[in-house]
Amino acid sequence: MFAGELQRALDREVSVTFLGRDDPATTLKSDLSALGKSEGVEVLLRGEVSEDDLYSAYRQADLFVCFSEHEGFGMPIFEAMRVGLPVLCLGRTALRELMRVHPFMLDDLDFSKAIAATRLLANEASRSDVLKIQSSLLETYTSQVIVRQLKAALAGIHGPWSSTLVDAAGIETRSADIRAQIAANMIDTHSSSTPPGEIADNFVTVYDIESYESLLGGARGLDTLPPHEAPADHLTLSHREFVTSHGTMLDEGIAFSANAANKNPPHVIYGPYEKFVRGYFSADFEFEAEDNGDGGVELDLDVLAEGVRPVSRRKVTVRSIRAGPPPRLLFPIVKDGTVVEFRVRVSRRGNGNLIFKGVTIRNMRQTVASLRDREAIPLRRLPWFKFGAPVGSLLGGIPPLAKKHFARGDQMRDGGRWSDAAEAYAAGLSYYPAAFPYFIQLGNCLKEAKRYEESEKAYQQALTLKPDDQDAHLQIARLYRMWDRPEEFNFHLLKAARVNRTTAEALAELGEEGANAVFISKLVPN
Repeated sequence: MFAGELQRALDREVSVTFLGRDDPATTLKSDLSALGKSEGVEVLLRGEVSEDDLYSAYRQADLFVCFSEHEGFGMPIFEAMRVGLPVLCLGRTALRELMRVHPFMLDDLDFSKAIAATRLLANEASRSDVLKIQSSLLETYTSQVIVRQLKAALAGIHGPWSSTLVDAAGIETRSADIRAQIAANMIDTHSSSTPPGEIADNFVTVYDIESYESLLGGARGLDTLPPHEAPADHLTLSHREFVTSHGTMLDEGIAFSANAANKNPPHVIYGPYEKFVRGYFSADFEFEAEDNGDGGVELDLDVLAEGVRPVSRRKVTVRSIRAGPPPRLLFPIVKDGTVVEFRVRVSRRGNGNLIFKGVTIRNMRQTVASLRDREAIPLRRLPWFKFGAPVGSLLGGIPPLAKKHFARGDQMRDGGRWSDAAEAYAAGLSYYPAAFPYFIQLGNCLKEAKRYEESEKAYQQALTLKPDDQDAHLQIARLYRMWDRPEEFNFHLLKAARVNRTTAEALAELGEEGANAVFISKLVPN
């Protein structure tokens, strides 16, 4: 807006160059381009540049403008002054301390005064005076000053600049003269637009207030969600609350391509770092996929606790997204205040585009007792059972042949021969499929042999025989942890903790995953 007013006042073309990395999670880049177009000025968005290009941009410019209302040290201003570029800035927060007597420091965002200051740069003497003042300001910020400030910070006290201006009286006189010239040359710009601004001397932004308010507000209502399936049982995290690395923020969602640029692409969507209360939650990932895109494209969906620990993970295809309801991940939160992050990554590339619309959260508020177990696989579908032998009677105890195979399995297991032990246990179970402990042993040996799919089936058979057995749930949970399947891992640990005789081992293992024993105790019947 200032560039537009300046261009009209000077009756010459003005070009504005913006340097710095773009944040694709915002519409800043398109907003700047649109504003430049509406003001009739050239806007150059160079993005992130090299150190050489940065200083080349400083040297090629006529003026560095910083109208930031909330600024820390102001490194770009310091850099501009170091290369001899005149600076025009708004004297707010830290910039008032850094710029001190600079005549081009504005107390308010007054375009008329800013234009009058810019006009003075056409006068070589005035420009030279501005640069001399800037040089004096640079000399006040030395390595000794930095050391004093660091020591003051470590001591918890304020460490102001103690260095004084060289020829302070002369600098202040020269600055006062330039300010008088600016005042004398001010003209009414007849601006039809009002520059955006907050309260003068405001050290806290509206954004800060909103952020602190959300922190104080806790879990944004996640702790007050009604029971599952109630008419208003959900909370939706809008796509605008997420960050994207390779997508484009649109009004209706974050658009991203399914054809990632490299073999190991990062997560294209992540956030929004919400604090959750203790509970058992579901997360529905809302997507739209174009009809003519590759249905085999695969996405990895992750739920992470505290940014590092996956509590749920799922792979989904574009085909399943089109055909069914939004993909759902179930995850437990076992400690109040846990920060949860949701991520999306393209794991199998293909042609097509998707739009991410957000994540809908439900607090399931159901006891772990009501969680459904996975369906067991029929024995005759298990490849390692030898059903050529007659199946023994289930009424007369363990048949001798079954005992012989089980004893051999124990011997092989004790010797660390996991696959051989598994075959022996499987042979024994062929004769006596009701031997629950040996399904557990079979699963354990197959797990040690890294034959995860077969191990899962053995544990499922054990759970068919004893659905509430604590050890069976604990053992299959350990399998899922080794297999990197966090949702099933959490599911079975919670099932293990639900039954009446909760073992210290299950609680300890939950503790290793960051769990809170108070939460588990509430799940265990009295």
